[in-house]
Parts: sequence; structure tokens; C-alpha cells
Amino acid sequence: MSTSAPNTAVSYPSPNVVAQPTIRATAVSKSYGNTHALNGVDLEVLSGEILGLVGHNGAGKSTLMRLLAGRERPDAGTVRFRDLPVDHSWTGPAAEAAGVRMVYQELALCSDLTVTENAWLSDRRKSSGVGWRRRAERRIIDVLDTVFPGHGIAVIERAGDLPMAQRQMVEIARALCTENLRLLILDEPTESLGVDAADQLYAHLGTLTERGVSVLLISHRMHEVIAHSHRIAVMKDGRVVSVTQAEVTEDELLVAMGGEVRPDAATLDRVVSAESAGPSADTADRSGTRVAAVANSGATQFEAYSGEIIGLAGLAGQGQEELLQKLWAPGTFSRATQVPRHRAYVPGDRQTSGILPLWSVAENLTIAASRAISRFGFVNTRLKRELADHWVSTLKVRGGAKAPITALSGGNQQKVLIARAFAANAELVLLDDPFRGVDVATKNELYALMKAEAALGRSIVWYSTENKEMAHCDRVYVFRAGRIVSELRGSTITEERIIADSFDDRTGEVR
Repeated sequence: MSTSAPNTAVSYPSPNVVAQPTIRATAVSKSYGNTHALNGVDLEVLSGEILGLVGHNGAGKSTLMRLLAGRERPDAGTVRFRDLPVDHSWTGPAAEAAGVRMVYQELALCSDLTVTENAWLSDRRKSSGVGWRRRAERRIIDVLDTVFPGHGIAVIERAGDLPMAQRQMVEIARALCTENLRLLILDEPTESLGVDAADQLYAHLGTLTERGVSVLLISHRMHEVIAHSHRIAVMKDGRVVSVTQAEVTEDELLVAMGGEVRPDAATLDRVVSAESAGPSADTADRSGTRVAAVANSGATQFEAYSGEIIGLAGLAGQGQEELLQKLWAPGTFSRATQVPRHRAYVPGDRQTSGILPLWSVAENLTIAASRAISRFGFVNTRLKRELADHWVSTLKVRGGAKAPITALSGGNQQKVLIARAFAANAELVLLDDPFRGVDVATKNELYALMKAEAALGRSIVWYSTENKEMAHCDRVYVFRAGRIVSELRGSTITEERIIADSFDDRTGEVR
């Protein structure tokens, strides 16, 4: 595995000043019922550029991407691709035929099919008869090897059996199998990837733009957008409010988005006060009490104490998610795992294992708190409504408690899942990469929530693919090759130390 520095900026040639637009949206609007997702958006992506697109959750980014990819039609305005007539019907099949591909934030792989079969399904060059599988296998392997060398993916595996990071690689690779690719739309492509895989992807995007391919990059990782984009468009409340060159700072982008530059005392005070006054779970102060323990094959045993926020860090796929599974379902692993009876878990894949898509926000949020909202074996609708309203207000969930969960943006869906965990009467709360796909303002709220809940005596165990987020933890366990290799506390919890401990001290390689 490469040992290159994390998030190293790739040097791209500046796009030609006379570059022609690959795709252009003009005065595009889109509404869903009473919700105005887009309000007169103008945007163009030039040939051979990476255009970064940023904005808070619910700003309209994903809706705009679906329109550009032909997956939906605008209520007003036009989408024009290259030299096609203005009145040309821009639909999904037309976009695919023109060489437009989109990688969704919520992965669209068929879990029961193999990697090869998933690649074949999305390939316009579908072949049948003898040898179709071998040809599809060769295509996806070639792309995976080119973009993500050392990926470790067996293409005969079912997609549903792969870790999230590898599923993300497959989703990206099958889009790159497209013949005559003209426009690649990436919605949060690195949220599940480790540092090395993200660097590999951006290096390949640089190669694509040199060939004239256009890339539209949506990400809440501001440092990546700044480092790898030629221009950056900012969206707010369904509009594009600015388009700038990439010579901007993260603070300037956050201000343009209308959010806070960094975690602020007001957000912390608001969330802590709401938790102190609201109908949250009754958790006594058990400061200093060991809540969970897992025997580890490394030199360090995992232990979690009440009132602590504990981070699981290191490169992706090194055993962090497996530890969360042991804490959540200890009976399937080993008797050496000790956990409290009442636990809550936020899975890493919210679409497959998290949200209940046929239910409302309130029903999704309160399903794990049945004991707190029940009286004599029956759910008390008043208590249920109060609990849902409390959390919707505390975390500012857009759409409200009565809205269908699928009507929310990805970041707001994630808020609901995290609220569900903390609404339950759980001593141990397990979070698997909970901030995947959420904006900076939402992260501020959730950081504050975790601190407030830990202060009530809960133990929170948190895995994140962003090592710098571990600074919010009391203790951090660093993983390498399925084992805990170090335990960090206080001032030793730094991204540099985590990266260093993630590699073998002698060879610089992951073992």
C-alpha cells in the first residue's frame, strides 16, 4: 500500500479559457410538493475541468445532479449537453448515450450480485452468449487495478459482502468502465474511502481531465474540493450563490454557504441545554464504571468507560467495523466480549441497514425507544410525539417529524438515525462512520450532542474514516491489520500520530 501523504493535491493544468461547456443548466427549478429544491439555477461544467460543488445538506446539490444526469426533469428551465438542440429531451438513456455517468452518495449496487455482474448491468456494451462474464470481468478488473491499485477486491464476491470502502470503489470503477466518458458526476465519492484510496481516485481524475473529460465533484470535505478543483460553485437554499476559482479558503466557502466556520459555543450550549431539559433517556452518572471490554489479539485490550467518547481510528478496513459488530452482537463472536444489556447502534450504510423507508421521520426516530414511550404495554402517542419533536428541534431536522424519511436529504436522514440511537435507553452507543455525507454545520451539532450525552454517563464508541475528527474523543484506539496497535489520549490524539501508528514502524507498510 502506498505511503504517500494524505490528501496530497494533484497539480492539474488550468482549464483553457476558451473551453466549451460540456453541460449547462439554465434557470432550472424543481419542486417536490411544497418543497422548492431548486430555484432558478444556472451552472455550467467546462470541458476538461473538475468543478467542485459545495453546500449544506438540503441546499439542492443532489437534486441538481439528478437533473444533469437525466434522472429527473426540471419543472422549469433547460439542461443542454454540448451541441444538442435546446429542445432535446434530456433523459437518463440520452445522458448515458452521451457519456454521462453519476456515482450516487447512496450506492446503487445490487447486493445479491457479484462485482462482475454489477459492472455488466451498468455497461451499455452489454454482451450476451458465451464469454459475456469473462469480458465484463476483464473490464472491471482493469479499471479497479488502474484506479485503485492494491484494492484487494475479488470480483466474484457478492457486492453485499464487501466492506463499505470496497463497495465505494466498485461503484466508482463501474462508472469509469463507460465507453466515451464525457461527464463524470461524483456525489461524496471519498466519504467511505481511506486516505490512500482517495488519493488514488483524485490522481486518476487528473488523468481524465487531461483527456478532456469533465468532472462534477460534490463533497463536504472542503480541503479536498479546494485541492482538486479548478472552480468551485457554492449552493444555498436551492440556488448557486457563487462560482469562484479554487484559490479560496475553507472558511470563505463555509461563510458563502451560510454556516459556521468552526464548532461554536452557541451550538454546544443549545444542544446541551435541550438535552438537559428534554425527554431524553434516563442515564445515571456512572463515571469511571467500565461499560464494555473486548479481548484483542494485539497488545492492547479494548475498554470503554461511562462518560467517555472513544474513537476507533486508522486506515479503513483494519478491523474497526468488526469491533463495533462484536460490541453490538457479542454472542456471535466470543465470550471475551463484555457489553451492557442496553446498546444502540448506528450502521455505516444507512440505506441498507439504517432507515425504514416506508416510515415517517417520527416513526424512524422513536422505534428504538419503545420502553420510554410506552405505558402498560401500549405506545403512548403523546410521549411518542414529544420525543420525536424534541429531537427534530434539537438537531434541526429539515422536513419535520411527520415527513417521509425518504424526503429528507442524506445528512438529515443521518441526523434521524443518530437521534434514534440517543433516544433509546442505551448505556453503550456505537457509531459506524456517522458523519458520512453530512455538512460542517451538522457535524458541529452532532459533536455537541455526543459531548452532551457522554456528560450524562453514556459510553460512546465511534469509528470515522476522517482521522482528524478523532480530536473530539477522550481516548482513541488505532487499528492495523485487525489489531489495536496503540491507545492515544489527550494531546497525543493527532492526525499525524494516527497516520504514523497506522503503518508498520519499520517498513512503512500496513501489516
